[in-house]
Amino acid sequence: MWGDEPQLQAFRERLKLLLVTHQQELNPEQIVAAEGDILFHQGDSVETLLLLTHGRIAVDIHNGTEIHTLAEVEAVELLGEVGFFANGKHYADFRVVGGAAELLAIQGQDLLQAMLFDSDLVVEMLSLVSERCRRGNQVIAMLLSGIEAVHDDSQERIEQVTTKLGGVHFCIAKASRQLQRLQQLRRS
Repeated sequence: MWGDEPQLQAFRERLKLLLVTHQQELNPEQIVAAEGDILFHQGDSVETLLLLTHGRIAVDIHNGTEIHTLAEVEAVELLGEVGFFANGKHYADFRVVGGAAELLAIQGQDLLQAMLFDSDLVVEMLSLVSERCRRGNQVIAMLLSGIEAVHDDSQERIEQVTTKLGGVHFCIAKASRQLQRLQQLRRS
């Protein structure tokens, strides 16, 4: 998808190892969630972070009456850290998809306490948030290029952008198809 999956896998393994190292002070609660369960609601306060150990989670953004699935994440992923470290509110709903999911619930304050004494854990958390921001910025840049290509009526650029967007994720591929339809409508 992005060409850096081996890096992400290594990162996930380091984070999992660090969280296991701090398991005693973090005292995580094991959770099994059924398909369709919403783990976090957009706008709610972030008190708990979840480590997805098995299964898939959809990240759904509400925009007025519309709901857009931004991504689907698989184990091993930390959920809720962006809102926790940003403004204390969840930026999306986190919904279980594709069957049951197994998670570890970690109290945010316990994680902060562990981070006070472990710089490796701090670096990994910063890396996680930074990587999510970097990827989001790349998608935004591609979408803006696609909009500009439609505006300029540049079929070649639209094809380049839609090819890149189509390889990111199904929800972004949907945006890619919409750009192509806009181009076709514009030409008719």
